Amino acid sequence: MRWLWTLLMGAALALVGAVVGDWLTPPALARWTIQINDNDELRAALAMVGVRHLPIFLIAVAGGNLVFTAVKSTSMATVGLAAMPYLLYVVGTAVHDSLNAAEPAFSWVAYEPGYFIWPHFIALPLGLLAAARMVKRRGAGLQ
Repeated sequence: MRWLWTLLMGAALALVGAVVGDWLTPPALARWTIQINDNDELRAALAMVGVRHLPIFLIAVAGGNLVFTAVKSTSMATVGLAAMPYLLYVVGTAVHDSLNAAEPAFSWVAYEPGYFIWPHFIALPLGLLAAARMVKRRGAGLQ
């Protein structure tokens, strides 16, 4: 039963990440455009990651603290299960957007610049992993 709660709370966290991510995309793109027009690739990448993906990471840390405290488990399987709904959302959205642009379904895998797509796969799971480690340190009785 613990796995079901983990999956449901992961889905709720994915929903929050999706909504907040949609709100953050326009300011991130605006900042990225300014930096690209100044021919500063590194600052453009940092602007995109900082404005778009850092808040998702922080939300994952906060949400992960709730998830892992509630299910009383911090194992890697629990972290993976909690991250699965978000990862499925990211892949589904990327495939949908590729098909809408009349491109092959997985053309987004090789999209350039890479920092447009790959931080999506890292921000939330890494935040959940950080939260699991925090909960594990706080309560030595957890798995």
